[in-house]
Amino acid sequence: MSNALSALWASIVRTIVPLVVGAVVSYLVSKGVTLDEQFEPLLGTALTVAFSGLYYIAVRLLETYVTPKLGWLLGLAKTPTDYTAESPAKQPHEADPTPVGADYTPQHAAPVDATPAENPKNAPTV
Repeated sequence: MSNALSALWASIVRTIVPLVVGAVVSYLVSKGVTLDEQFEPLLGTALTVAFSGLYYIAVRLLETYVTPKLGWLLGLAKTPTDYTAESPAKQPHEADPTPVGADYTPQHAAPVDATPAENPKNAPTV
């Protein structure tokens, strides 16, 4: 598998795992809680989002400040950047190193004389 596909797969796994953990935790927390039938799905969704976010943040902090080995709690111990560090893929916007909006002369353009040409007849220019 190429580095780009490995990085894509790692990012997908590391996104899905916290969502699954959040859904399971929210189900377990809301189990046995009786609410209005209209409010119950909203509570489940809110708890899933909250627990997924908290889980991801907690694991990333542990992975960053304790040990990178704890990344397996997100499904894979390697971050997507670990796959592309050796040979980063060239992005389409990196093809031209000139910043967007910068003044430059393209390679195919003829050089432009920066000094204004004199008007021999002193006629007004249009």
